[in-house]
Amino acid sequence: MRMAFAEDSWYGPQGYESRVDLTTVSRSNLRWYCFLGAWRIEHGTTDISPPWGWTPLFDAFYSVREVMGSAREGAEHDWIDFTENDEKIRIVRRGDDMVLSPTYAEAEIVCSVDEFVDAGRDFIRRELAVVVADHPALAMNPTARQLADEVGLALGP
Repeated sequence: MRMAFAEDSWYGPQGYESRVDLTTVSRSNLRWYCFLGAWRIEHGTTDISPPWGWTPLFDAFYSVREVMGSAREGAEHDWIDFTENDEKIRIVRRGDDMVLSPTYAEAEIVCSVDEFVDAGRDFIRRELAVVVADHPALAMNPTARQLADEVGLALGP
């Protein structure tokens, strides 16, 4: 399973993140208004990526992190909802596997809990490193630092 993110060039330098102090922007503003882009979610040849390109990056991080936690705890059902519309990815536990079924596509991904957790951690670690490299002020933001600590990413001093 692989998750990736591409910042939407349409929003780019005009996005909310260009108008706030990234060292102090609140968790809610960082989660819902900054760094909009295309979230890719794939497993083999199956693609359940949202078909719109304005998913907030930190909302994707927190949604994945929450599902990682509930999956480790053995939750039978979960979901990822999108703040920008009414769509969801339903998640159902089937033994040691998770079935991810989006409301916006006729496809589903089946992967093990461990595979989802590994893919989620890798996604957050990789994409957070990229966004911090592009926007160094984020390295001082308490929300970004906490998220980095949770996935084993060092952001510096």
